[in-house]
Amino acid sequence: MRKRCSTTTVIDTYAIDVNTTPDAAFAYVVDLTRHSEWSGGPLKVEALTPGPAAVGSLYRSQGDLPGSKDRVNELRVTQYRPPARFAFVAKDPTFGEVIHEFSFTPADGGTRVERTVTTVMSPLMAVMTKIMIHPLIGKPMMDRAMAKLKTALERSPAS
Repeated sequence: MRKRCSTTTVIDTYAIDVNTTPDAAFAYVVDLTRHSEWSGGPLKVEALTPGPAAVGSLYRSQGDLPGSKDRVNELRVTQYRPPARFAFVAKDPTFGEVIHEFSFTPADGGTRVERTVTTVMSPLMAVMTKIMIHPLIGKPMMDRAMAKLKTALERSPAS
């Protein structure tokens, strides 16, 4: 008899409005090696595939989370549609595949940058994430990252 493993999809969305063009915001965000400049915590990203980002490009990230130092994720670009959409999937040792999707839309003379993070996990892990992990760790880190991204984009010469 086979045991069925159920899963739950957890989706969190974060958005900022920035005073720059969709082209400039897209160009900055798709350079995954620069994510450490605006990450919500310590992070290093290295390209494993030479050249600029494209669908299928591979990267390795290493960062810290509370209780987990030097956490390594393998990243793969899954969407690349300038200047509107960019996505990558991170293979995380705890959460499995975590999808990060970015959209860039013109808004009030600038750009609305929206980041959606989708994780498929066990129902128990989903409850723990929604009750403890997201409010105490995930949301504050993501809010910091989005605020730092806004600052970096508005400081950029292309803005």
